[in-house]
Amino acid sequence: MKRSLVSFVICAWALATASGQALAQAQPQNAPGHAASPKHQLPLAQALSGAAREAYSSAQVLVNNGDYTGAYAKFWQAYELSKDPRLLFNMAVCARNTHDYARMQGLLARYQREAGSSMAADDKADVESALATIRTLVGAVKLSVSEAGAAVLVDGQHVGTTPLADPIVLNLGKHTLSVTKGGFQSAEQALDIAGGSETPIALTLVAQRHVARLIVQSDEGATVVFDGQNVAKGHLEAQVASGRHEVHVTEPGKLPYKAQIDLRDGETRSLDVTLESEARGGAPAWPWIVGGALVAAGAAVGGYFLFQPQDQTLGVPDGRSGTVRLSAWRH
Repeated sequence: MKRSLVSFVICAWALATASGQALAQAQPQNAPGHAASPKHQLPLAQALSGAAREAYSSAQVLVNNGDYTGAYAKFWQAYELSKDPRLLFNMAVCARNTHDYARMQGLLARYQREAGSSMAADDKADVESALATIRTLVGAVKLSVSEAGAAVLVDGQHVGTTPLADPIVLNLGKHTLSVTKGGFQSAEQALDIAGGSETPIALTLVAQRHVARLIVQSDEGATVVFDGQNVAKGHLEAQVASGRHEVHVTEPGKLPYKAQIDLRDGETRSLDVTLESEARGGAPAWPWIVGGALVAAGAAVGGYFLFQPQDQTLGVPDGRSGTVRLSAWRH
């Protein structure tokens, strides 16, 4: 009996192991219904050349050894070099044997598109039957995100950039969906995918606030001036924009204190300022504080500690189970 170029058997509810199975033979060039280009009339081992043929041969060896993950990588390498769509089918078989039905579905759909008229009617029907069965073994997430250009990851693997043209197809079970974009807080959501389902998810990314926390402690009668504003008497606790700022502490009869500080995102900085009496003489303290280190002639101590309450804010910028069998490979 003649076999078509992409001859294979797909059984909806039985998963076969193909590790020791002989690869299917190509259809004779004069078989009815065959409309492939001359390149696709040849078996893959003959149609491929150079590095693509080497990768294909390596994939065959790996299939015979039951290493479907390695075989998938080699089939993919051969496909990237040759663009022969029959290799997509072989990759779908590898995905089937690692129970990755979501990937299998994508590969078969792509094989349908790229093989086009080179597929015989029976082959088209078989692939459609397999795709119908796989729909019960996977689920989909229809994702919408408030920001374009955000990276979408599932279980740590990049699956696209917003806006996504198509739903994300996933295998059954639990997954973690993450969306990230520079300048915004990451969004994450746990998923539990059921067979044959489509779950709509809408995520809003919140712009990051580049803020730090500053705490200044001095005498009760001292005035704390932050970036040129009289903001507190004796004690200041505030959430401020990260970056460079100036702190000025004054009190009648005492030498003034002035510091320039660089605050990093999320940092908490504490300054304990003790002003000296003018009667003792000496020059005002003009320290520069960088990275928590205080350099000053006056008596001031800089450090870090965790601050929880917030007194004021300054300058803040706004299924169903089943199995699928693909019993033949593409040659």
